[in-house]
Amino acid sequence: MAIVCGYCGASMPDISEFCPSCGRPVREGSFFPPDLEGAEEVPDEGAPPVVLPPVALSDRLVGALAYLTFVPAVLFIFLKQYQQRKFVRFHAFQSVFFWAGVVALVLVGLLVSRLGWLFVWLLVGALVMTALFFVWVVLSVKALQGEWFELPWLGALAEQRAGR
Repeated sequence: MAIVCGYCGASMPDISEFCPSCGRPVREGSFFPPDLEGAEEVPDEGAPPVVLPPVALSDRLVGALAYLTFVPAVLFIFLKQYQQRKFVRFHAFQSVFFWAGVVALVLVGLLVSRLGWLFVWLLVGALVMTALFFVWVVLSVKALQGEWFELPWLGALAEQRAGR
């Protein structure tokens, strides 16, 4: 039995993990952003999926650009033209919180490295920075794909600040 992608409407086999047309995941629940603007009920399984309009390309590019450093993210938060774009504001706030966490981890690493065991801290720091690099790449790619990808704790805080 064929299923239909909730993003682009392409038909695919029901065992598909990703849409062959747009490449987005087709797991249950991945068709919707985190909040459907006041919708309280979860649609029942027999109802057809609600197809939301995709995020505009300009918003996706700006959302990904917000992750370069905290500087563009702060600019996007305060620029008037992005005040009503919730997708951009969400990713800008999440970027600010992410980079604040990175700076905090670097400072903690510098302080802890003064206690001794410098080589151990160097290895741990290299592993943590590599992991943060991959998180940064995932955040940027998800924003380019138009997804409301949330980091634990930081995503909820960004969602509150963005006014979703």
